[in-house]
Amino acid sequence: MANITFEGLDELRRRLADLSDRTNVEKKALEEAGEHLRREIQNSVPVKTGALKAAIVKENVMNGKIFIGPSQQGPAFRAHFVEYGTSKMSAKPFMRPTFEREKGRIESILAQEIRRGLGL
Repeated sequence: MANITFEGLDELRRRLADLSDRTNVEKKALEEAGEHLRREIQNSVPVKTGALKAAIVKENVMNGKIFIGPSQQGPAFRAHFVEYGTSKMSAKPFMRPTFEREKGRIESILAQEIRRGLGL
């Protein structure tokens, strides 16, 4: 999966840590942006069975990170076969292109939620 790098987040995290009454701002921002990406990935799944769509999850925020992608259990283990293909099946990428397409929107959601949480 691709990574997003934001400049200035270390300073922002320090400032957020100093705000005792606003400790959930970062978590809320990641939850909102993660939920948006999860829905968009689900909408991009190229297979007709609903199992893979249902298996796209958003896991809890920990240490300023959130996981969005196929569950590590059940039928979702096949997601990488769809994404990257096999010797007998061509690739049908859906996670990486969705992430690339939605990066700007994700950044906007993060910024909006942080501003809202900080009362700006």
